[in-house]
Amino acid sequence: MREVTVRDARPEDAPAIAEIWAATRPLMVRSVARAEAGLREDAAVGRRRWVGELEGRVVGTSTARRRDDGSVTISVEVHPDFGSRSVGTALLAPTLAAFPGATELTAISNDDPIALAFAVRNGFLPTGEHRLASVDPRTVPPAGPAPSGFREVRLDEVDPELVRYAHNASAADDPGGLSRVFDRETFRAEWWEGPDHAPELGVGLLDESGAQPLLVAFTAVQVDRQRGRSWSGMTATRPAYRGRGLARWVKQRMLNAVAAAGVTSATTANDATNAPMIAVNDALGYAPVGRTVPVQRRVTR
Repeated sequence: MREVTVRDARPEDAPAIAEIWAATRPLMVRSVARAEAGLREDAAVGRRRWVGELEGRVVGTSTARRRDDGSVTISVEVHPDFGSRSVGTALLAPTLAAFPGATELTAISNDDPIALAFAVRNGFLPTGEHRLASVDPRTVPPAGPAPSGFREVRLDEVDPELVRYAHNASAADDPGGLSRVFDRETFRAEWWEGPDHAPELGVGLLDESGAQPLLVAFTAVQVDRQRGRSWSGMTATRPAYRGRGLARWVKQRMLNAVAAAGVTSATTANDATNAPMIAVNDALGYAPVGRTVPVQRRVTR
């Protein structure tokens, strides 16, 4: 069997990385442009990235980055055509070694037996479940006028700081713990200015009754126009405005917008315990299409 070569990723690896992404998690929106942007930003955000080569071809990729809480999030993805050839094992070694002081490692595993067996074999245990669901946005009825007392806006029509404030006000309520609180720089670099983010299709509701306008609910979306796919980035309502159906309205309006833009498959992911958001998605016609599994490894020294 040929030996796997692991090295630091380089800018010219972006197309191969995007190809691996599309093969391992085809429902997500992760373009070549996003891979290029990530490679440019890695050093600034403290992220390490590697690729695994086999027979002269890049067939796997991995990343590692320390989270705000001190844990390290990692990913290891191998093109399915090259599974069971030790590519994942070769990539995992430098990924685990990148942050030697870490006491907790987290990752998201696909739910297929091979991926989960790889995780468990390397000391990672499941900690929850993420529900994946999709809908053809062309089947979603029009959202109708904005709820009384609020003004509809596209996200590209508002100051991005309003979106960041609304996101941060809701991040702690994510039961999966994946929504982080952003400072201005990381919000723009890792979300707002991402190549796949489509703020012209994202939707928000403004409360303009106070001295300053307040974004009280919004939904963001990533779009792959070439494949006709979208991926929900974040849907949130400020705590004081919940219980009024605002999350459903902004998401329904966003689905209307992406349908008009040519999207035929819209996918979202939710922690399996997030009953309110799952209820919103079910009401909009989303149907389960799979799941991913958060996994964790505690490091004892």
